[in-house]
Amino acid sequence: MAVYISPLTEGFGASATGFSIRDGLSESDFRDIELALNAYGVLVMPDQPLDDEAQVAFSERLGPLEETLVGAVGAGSKIVRVANVLPDGTLKDPDSQQALFTRANFLWHTDSSFKATPAKYSMLSARELPRAGGGDTEFVSTAAAYDALSPDEQALADRLIAIHSIAWSREKFAPGASSEEQRRRLPPVPQALVRTNPMTGRKSLHIASHVMGFEGMSDAEGQALHDAWLERATAPDRIYRHRWSPHDAIIWDNRATMHRATPYDETGDRRIMIRTTISDFGPTVRDGAIVEAA
Repeated sequence: MAVYISPLTEGFGASATGFSIRDGLSESDFRDIELALNAYGVLVMPDQPLDDEAQVAFSERLGPLEETLVGAVGAGSKIVRVANVLPDGTLKDPDSQQALFTRANFLWHTDSSFKATPAKYSMLSARELPRAGGGDTEFVSTAAAYDALSPDEQALADRLIAIHSIAWSREKFAPGASSEEQRRRLPPVPQALVRTNPMTGRKSLHIASHVMGFEGMSDAEGQALHDAWLERATAPDRIYRHRWSPHDAIIWDNRATMHRATPYDETGDRRIMIRTTISDFGPTVRDGAIVEAA
C-alpha cells in the first residue's frame, strides 16, 4: 500500500487515500498520515468502513483516548456517539437536554478545550447519514487565523490565557443545554490562547464557543476581542465544508482548527457519527503560567 495525499483547499485540509484502516497500516504509512495531519490540519479519508473496535485501535496509535463526557450517551467509554439516535434505535426527543447538548455543536468549537488537558486530535466516522441530506461539517484553520493577525495582535495573543467552559457554550446556545452534573464536574479551565505545534513549529489561535473571556480583561472586553477574532477566522472564504459520503472518516487537529456541524432533519431522519478523541500532552496552563507543548 501507499498513502496518497491530495490538498483540498489552498490553505488547509487534504484527502488521504490508498490504504485501508481495517486492514492495518505499516509504521511508514501511519507516519505519512500523521505528518499530513500536522501539515494540513484536517485529513479526509474516504471509503473507510469502520466498526468501533477498528476506529479505537487506529485512534490509539495517535495517542491516549479520552473518555466520553459525563451526562452523554456512552459516558465513560472511548466512543462518542454524535447522533440524534439513542442506543435503542429511537430518535432523541429534540427538546431534551441531550439533544440540545449535541445541537450546540452548530457553534464553532474545538473538542475538549473545556478540560484541563484538551484534545489533540479527533476522528469522526460516518456510520449512518441523513437520507434527505444535510448534517455536513465545516472546518476553518486557526493556524491561518493566527498568521492573519498583525504583529501587535500576535504579541498580545501569545501572552493571553483564555477561560474555557462547556456550560458557557451550551447555555449560550440554549438554556438547559447543559446538565447540573456537567456544570458541577466540568468547571471552567484556563487554556493558552496560542498553541504551538511541536512537529511543525506553527502557531494557532485556540478560540471558539467555549471561551468565556481572557484573564486580566473585563468580561465585555474579553468577549469583544474574542468575537472579533472569531469572526475573522470564520469568514466564508476560509471555510472548508465537508459533505459526508458513506464510510467517510476524518481526523482533525484541534490545536489548529475549529469545526461545527450543520443542520439536518433531526426529527424525521437519522444521523449517526462516531468520534474518538485523542488527548494532548497535558495542561496548557499550570500554576498560572503557559506551558510549552512537549
